[in-house]
Amino acid sequence: MHTDLNTTVGALNVGDHVHAHGTDSRGVDTPRAGYLLAAPRPETGQRTSGRAEGWLVYIGKRGDAPALSNRLMIYPDSGRIAHTPEQDLTLWRATTLRETGASARTTNLRIRFGGPATRSAVEPTQDTTVCVTYNTEGLYSLDTTDDNRTQVFECRLGTKIWWAPLPDAPMGLLPDAL
Repeated sequence: MHTDLNTTVGALNVGDHVHAHGTDSRGVDTPRAGYLLAAPRPETGQRTSGRAEGWLVYIGKRGDAPALSNRLMIYPDSGRIAHTPEQDLTLWRATTLRETGASARTTNLRIRFGGPATRSAVEPTQDTTVCVTYNTEGLYSLDTTDDNRTQVFECRLGTKIWWAPLPDAPMGLLPDAL
């Protein structure tokens, strides 16, 4: 296996806060942030190209037990894991896009996007300032605010996401009320 990944994994301890990117139990590419729930162990996993060696890790909320829903396989050629500082989760919300103030009439809504709030995503996996735009029948595009306007995520109003108001937004107002 890849030496850098072995070194990184070898330096981790149960209870460390980490950010990882690997494949979940269904083989889907998945980013995950949270606490290491069990010691990483070498494992052979099934990939579309056959079986491959990697590291099996469990990442979730502090106190969770290792389970299928928080397991992640990290392969040397496509995965990564790093020790990271704990996030201040009081700033973040895991709600539907609708609760950000987005609607088909919204213009210039800017929020901090933390990634999809799936059942296994116990905290945000990114922190990107995005502009939310209604782009077609029921779909909303979350694009970077730079000149390129690169699409970060596309979803419907009912999709659960991790989001936070921008730091300079007045208290008590939704981001689009600015």
